[in-house]
Amino acid sequence: MLTAPAPSSIDTQNRSLKAVLVVAGEASGDLHGAEILRELKALQPDLRIVGIGGEGMSPFMDRKLADVRDLGVVGFVEVIRHYPAIRRLYHQLLQVADQEDIGAVLTIDYPGLNLKLAQALRKRRPGIRLHHFVCPQVWAWKAGRIPMIGRTLDALYCLFDFEPRLFEDFPVEALWIGNPLVEKVKPELSRDAFFQQSGLDPSRPLVALLPGSRWGEVQRLLPVMVEMVRRWQDPGTQWVLPVANTLSDDLIQAHIRGTSIRPVRDLGYAARAYADAALVCSGTATLETALLGTPFAILYKLHPLSYALAKLLVRVKHFGLANIVAGQEVAPELLQGQVSPEALERELKRLLDPTLAPGIRSSLAALRSRLGEPGAAKRVATHFLESIPKA
Repeated sequence: MLTAPAPSSIDTQNRSLKAVLVVAGEASGDLHGAEILRELKALQPDLRIVGIGGEGMSPFMDRKLADVRDLGVVGFVEVIRHYPAIRRLYHQLLQVADQEDIGAVLTIDYPGLNLKLAQALRKRRPGIRLHHFVCPQVWAWKAGRIPMIGRTLDALYCLFDFEPRLFEDFPVEALWIGNPLVEKVKPELSRDAFFQQSGLDPSRPLVALLPGSRWGEVQRLLPVMVEMVRRWQDPGTQWVLPVANTLSDDLIQAHIRGTSIRPVRDLGYAARAYADAALVCSGTATLETALLGTPFAILYKLHPLSYALAKLLVRVKHFGLANIVAGQEVAPELLQGQVSPEALERELKRLLDPTLAPGIRSSLAALRSRLGEPGAAKRVATHFLESIPKA
């Protein structure tokens, strides 16, 4: 795993540095990006940062071109629908790279846009340094992208220990930097404070509902969750719904109005940590929930055409990220047509079984060792900063 040198070993004195372009494309990228930018500014306060970010990255950016909310779409069909806006932003990024005399680029996840941007910048500005944070899931699908990534990028920051070896035959510096989640995923406040602040009863069963951070995900998953809640027979069960900052209250209320579901903001980790079980949209949230040790099921539902295409392309045994990293099913997966109120109810009853919970939690605990040591953001910032050319 990449080890960052001490800050004192970095030449941050008397340097004239070019501006850097940083591009994140969704809520999870904004969270990671905020930590990296914080470390970059701590190491080099006068560094000029331009690009796209969300609420977390904004305080560290000198020029913000767009917000991650403008890019938060998922699925082949959905991306096609938003293609004109994404294309306009793509061309704006190319222009800004020239206007700002960008010396290095850090793209964060969101490979659909960011890898295309890197390819264009490599041709347009051959001397620019191109770094990408979060290895695309080429081990799951589109393995044919490996040569392009390996020859286009200067550095690729990998979150999982099995990823760097995929690029051994290419000039890219592929580095396992550990996963930021190991230090990031922890309850925002104590158990007592959470129940007091949320108005929930600590003596009653609690289920966390996580339909996703993107509008399309919520539209497909939340109605099914709500229908399951309406059918639930045990009136003592409580329901909490952590709301991502990328979602509006109006959107959530339109679905949950008239139910006992309690929406909360900025308490996503606490809501899962203190829940007895959770239903979680496939993605980074599954890995977070696993680290919190809460028994959960993984849900995912795409546009029918998007799912049909995904089935043809994806080549992994498991769909959920937590299961892929664990190498086994630590959480049941309900995909597409399997996502129904009846199926959710069935899985949830199993997850709430007190005789099964200890075994599930034990399997989840084993994941942590696969994710590296704390300090990933500092390792990325240090390595990236050392690569920036002088003006």
